[in-house]
Amino acid sequence: MNDTAARPQEPVTRTQKRIVIASFGSLGDLHPFLALAVELRGRGHSVTIATAPHYADRIAALGFAFAPIGPEISPEDPALLRRLMTTVRGPEYLFRTLFLPHLPQMYADLERICAGADLLIAGEVVFVAPLLAEKTGLKWASVLLSPISFLSAHDPSVLPPLARFGGLHGLPHFAQVALRAMTRMGFRRWSAPLHKQRAALGLPHKANALLEGKLEADRVLAMFSEHFAKPQPDWPAGTVQTGFAYFDQTAAQEAAPLTHDAAAPVTAASARTAERLREFLSQGEMPVVFTLGSAAVHVAGDFFHVSAGAVSRLNLRAVMITGRTDLRGLETERILTVPYADYRTLFPYAAAVVHQGGIGTTAEALRAGVPSLIVPFNFDQPDNAARALRLGVALSLPRRKYNRRHAYYAVHRLLRDEKLRGRAEALGEAIRAENGVNHAVQAIEELL
Repeated sequence: MNDTAARPQEPVTRTQKRIVIASFGSLGDLHPFLALAVELRGRGHSVTIATAPHYADRIAALGFAFAPIGPEISPEDPALLRRLMTTVRGPEYLFRTLFLPHLPQMYADLERICAGADLLIAGEVVFVAPLLAEKTGLKWASVLLSPISFLSAHDPSVLPPLARFGGLHGLPHFAQVALRAMTRMGFRRWSAPLHKQRAALGLPHKANALLEGKLEADRVLAMFSEHFAKPQPDWPAGTVQTGFAYFDQTAAQEAAPLTHDAAAPVTAASARTAERLREFLSQGEMPVVFTLGSAAVHVAGDFFHVSAGAVSRLNLRAVMITGRTDLRGLETERILTVPYADYRTLFPYAAAVVHQGGIGTTAEALRAGVPSLIVPFNFDQPDNAARALRLGVALSLPRRKYNRRHAYYAVHRLLRDEKLRGRAEALGEAIRAENGVNHAVQAIEELL
């Protein structure tokens, strides 16, 4: 764990506090917050989770109080995800169309949810969190899940519109500063609804409030491993780098208070899927796992068909996690398709993982110590891919080049590169020695 501020040595005295956790995004975005919620509850705190209405049943099944916030959109809507994932304007659409027009209602919702709360923990797209804290004086912690969120000039990220020019990391410092300034100008152009909301609340004008609000919290938590991205001198003072926060759904369900019908047992369908997976893993050599996380999987296109062709030509075993799309037609004796799998238990049995590079999937592959082939779509994925590539634990292919020929050669190279595998194993061992959830909750309790 790294902390740019001095850390107190005396133990934290705990009394029960009411904590609101606000997040929005895919399961890869939500899971670290659920990990925090489980640990905070285990330490005696009362936790309310504010997120998309789509996740209401999932939150209730874990025994947490749920509060809806944000526009009523589904993080699994294929039309929406196609707009977000497959165009360079995806981030702009996310900001300017999905969230910023709804700031007044989101602020009213969050103000109501946080009434009487001792602390707010918020993800970076909960744009009203800094406003509520500034207006009411409520303490809050900002959670940043990916290095790109800091837009550091000292550790430049691969921005989605520039992903095809991935070599920008080698540009001199003055050029990186210029690129960062251009990005900040872009955020300023999107900021009119936020300026209007600040004015309505009687808050002073801030030119870069949209970009910098998440960096002005009482505590900024960089919830990714220092082995993946090191702290930088232009991070906010007092930033705590915790390590990845991994969510164990099985343990969370077992710990959930059984106070309502929503805490349901595992469905028969998911139990059958788990049994099929265990049986397949026991019948031969380690498979290559193909997955696109919980968002890009809904706009997979030909990804799984291309993958099936490549592994068949290589005569490999494969597990394909296909989401709600029924692709059992791709199955052979050596290829298994499942709608969902627990990465925590599956990835350690993989020869390699081919994935989209979302921070949640990337973190699980790194923890498992297995090499990756990353096929990024959008958002933080190109940057995560570039970082894994520089660490020497992954290969990467642009989505537009993921065809049978390129996939065949990339997977073949991935499996034959013993140095790459060795680096992945060593990095996995280092990351498994961290305890990101514990470090994050320690930092949170210090605020209280």
